[in-house]
Amino acid sequence: MAKTTRRSVVNLTMSVEELTADLAQEHEEWLSRKPQTVYDLVKQIHEPLLKMKQDGRTDSEICDMLTKRGIEISAGTFATYMKRIAKETRGGASRRPTRKPKPDSDAAADKVAASNSNYSRTSKPARPTSDSAPAEAASPSMSGFTSRKPPSLDA
Repeated sequence: MAKTTRRSVVNLTMSVEELTADLAQEHEEWLSRKPQTVYDLVKQIHEPLLKMKQDGRTDSEICDMLTKRGIEISAGTFATYMKRIAKETRGGASRRPTRKPKPDSDAAADKVAASNSNYSRTSKPARPTSDSAPAEAASPSMSGFTSRKPPSLDA
């Protein structure tokens, strides 16, 4: 036998559109009361906080005022948030200019050579030559390798 699902009957006192609108409004009200991060809150009240700082209040005094109103924040964190918000409001200041890539060694040597008027390419090579023959590269080999006897296992 197939199992049937019981469904309860709903007696709506309003239309579905009104119900949808009512739920959307309730959701908007909830979002406005929703717990926020301290950063979001400081961002929302940035203008009055900035005015307080311009009028001579210290960060710790402002933090004490906020703490009395239930917003726990340290003076260091407050200063960091204020700087970050100021940077965002002025359009995100550009980062430091990136470093120029280091020139490769040949280009650097050419630049030094060009700046030194006593330097002549024909007079001396850049590096002294070696009197001995180049050393041979060690190749991996098994010559001279001996293995040990396997251990005897006493049973």
